[in-house]
Amino acid sequence: MKYRNKLRSIFAAVPLAALLACTAALVVPTLVVASAEEEHGEEHGEHEEERGPNGGRLLEEGDLEVELLISERGGTAELRAWISERGKALTKAGDARLAVELTRLGGKVDRFNFAPADGFWLGKGAVEEPHSFDVKVLLARNAERAEWHYESYEGRVEIASEMAAKVGIKTAATGPGEISQSLTLYGKTALAHGSLSHVRARFPGPIKTVLAEIGDRVRKGQKLAEVESNDSLQVYPITSPIDGLVIDKQASSGEYSGERELFTIANYDQLWAELRLFPSQRGQVARGQKVTLQADGQVVDTQVANLVPGTPGQPFVLVRTPIDNRKISWPPDLMLEGQVLVDHVRVPLLVESRALQPLGDGMVVFVKVGDSYEARPVELGRSDGRVTEVLSGLEVGQRYVTANSYLIKADIEKSGAAHAH
Repeated sequence: MKYRNKLRSIFAAVPLAALLACTAALVVPTLVVASAEEEHGEEHGEHEEERGPNGGRLLEEGDLEVELLISERGGTAELRAWISERGKALTKAGDARLAVELTRLGGKVDRFNFAPADGFWLGKGAVEEPHSFDVKVLLARNAERAEWHYESYEGRVEIASEMAAKVGIKTAATGPGEISQSLTLYGKTALAHGSLSHVRARFPGPIKTVLAEIGDRVRKGQKLAEVESNDSLQVYPITSPIDGLVIDKQASSGEYSGERELFTIANYDQLWAELRLFPSQRGQVARGQKVTLQADGQVVDTQVANLVPGTPGQPFVLVRTPIDNRKISWPPDLMLEGQVLVDHVRVPLLVESRALQPLGDGMVVFVKVGDSYEARPVELGRSDGRVTEVLSGLEVGQRYVTANSYLIKADIEKSGAAHAH
């Protein structure tokens, strides 16, 4: 996985992260980054590196000169070098010996030996992402020896542990785990049986008083109105048969009750989700399977209670799952999505999905070593939304950022340290 696909120098001046300030008053903490020259230039007396005619980093020692470049062609990154002595190009195998060591965050070392190619020297092997390392270059020419050491970092910041804790950066270790495989179904909410009641007068007569209005929450047995019976001329109460909400009222004092519906009471504490299941999906769903419902920005966990036929002529059955609606207050007929858990898959390496951040042309995870955080491009596999399989780019046991990884991404983008060779 690459950020860009073009020729890039391996030794550009890439910022190192230095966390300078963050106050508790900030809603979103800002991590201020210092450049490599600011951190190290004064100590070592270094200046901006020279560039060679091929766009690579120019290294000089006495009469010897090496220009070093990362070249990306066909999706593969390779090391190229041009070697010269007193301005004369050295192009034959016996002219010199060149080797490069790239030490990555965490201590892994990639070694490259060079051989003459078509007008340049080619390092044997591909340079893997990320292109962020401490560099050691070794050149031998007859009895002469030259050695250079550089830092070439990209996507890397330094954050003290105290500050990381203050801004809420958290980490976890990569490792194996289970990914849930789900079937996505769509449907809507429906009232539970017995949750809707239409209230009429038992004995028709004039309505004497009305004690409930639309929107009132009433209890079972609560008085809604009083009616005078035409037969007995006695006033008797009309009460609510269930706990619920008055959603309709057709009663006013002085009117004749007749046999019409005077009140409609609905109890929304318990709803049903009715999800459409088509014949090709039928074999994947059974009673008792876990279901995650999503609607209106809210999530509910439940399970399949039963499967019932749809209305005549419809090519699906309904997967019915109960909903405890007391906290979420969903209305009936709300369109929703259901994820029915149909299987668990064990994978060798996964990360929390919230750890993934888009950077450059792909997705990255930020790996932590000491106080250093570095973007690692990853190739991703299956996901259930909560966790995601990583096919390449990470190793088991590495610590990676889970919470607030966006803060690190923001610093890297601000400092220009994202793949800037």
